[in-house]
Amino acid sequence: MSDLPFIKMHGCGNDYVYIDCFSHPCPADPGRISALVSDRHRSIGSDGLVLMLPPDIPGAAARMRMFNADGSEGSLCGNALRCMALWLHQSGRCGTEFQVVMIDRIVQVRILSSDADQRHGLVRVSIGSPERPDSNTPGFTGRSESWSLPIEIPDVTLPNLVSPVMHVSMGNPHTVLFVQSLDAVDFYSLGQRLENHSIFPKRTNVEFVQLMDNNTARVRVWERGSGETLACGSGACAVAIAGIESGHFRRSQPVCVHMDGGDLTVTWAADDLVHLEGAAQEAFRGVVRIN
Repeated sequence: MSDLPFIKMHGCGNDYVYIDCFSHPCPADPGRISALVSDRHRSIGSDGLVLMLPPDIPGAAARMRMFNADGSEGSLCGNALRCMALWLHQSGRCGTEFQVVMIDRIVQVRILSSDADQRHGLVRVSIGSPERPDSNTPGFTGRSESWSLPIEIPDVTLPNLVSPVMHVSMGNPHTVLFVQSLDAVDFYSLGQRLENHSIFPKRTNVEFVQLMDNNTARVRVWERGSGETLACGSGACAVAIAGIESGHFRRSQPVCVHMDGGDLTVTWAADDLVHLEGAAQEAFRGVVRIN
């Protein structure tokens, strides 16, 4: 048995257990720890685990590793990244602009507002350029010229779609379905089956999108390795890219994504970088006993 100090934070309800690896030893088996602490009935409860680590690249402020609720390691999480950025700022380790290292990228962070008393803030992260399906997706050779990808599920009828199914990589895979009504979607069954479809060798995140007026959409998220989440930062980015490429949104202005946990704003800039903006909030701190 060992005691593990933690911080619980969330971005629009997308909640993670954070470990301060600047001050405490890094867990030896973070995947197992993630599965344990994510249990909402027997432990803290979360969408996963985040390790906040010293940087391994000169000039960066920190390094982040994120693990899903099933113990698998994720490559990107925009909501978790914003929360970690707020903690770095409010703990005095960083100013208002700095860089955080992830598995395959260095992310530029800007703290737009910060209330240290309430442990709340508004954070913007620039998470890179979107990519189309590529040779890692069966059936494709090299880089595809299309963002759409035909997909069929035996004995399943996809909901009424307003445009083709879109696939966007933000460093992690996303499948985006624009539907006439979110209420008509068999969310749990379809989300799980799409996540594990054979066409995705590393599984996929799934976003169901109902279009609204003025570059705005309602979205429900089925997150790879965690199931339904109240929000997904990289998913919001994927929805914006897919919507722009499908002609639903105007690239000239930000896209507002309404998720069950709150609103996120996405801008696809002229330099091809995607910027994600939204709230970050610390919920509580504590110590959990690990077997």
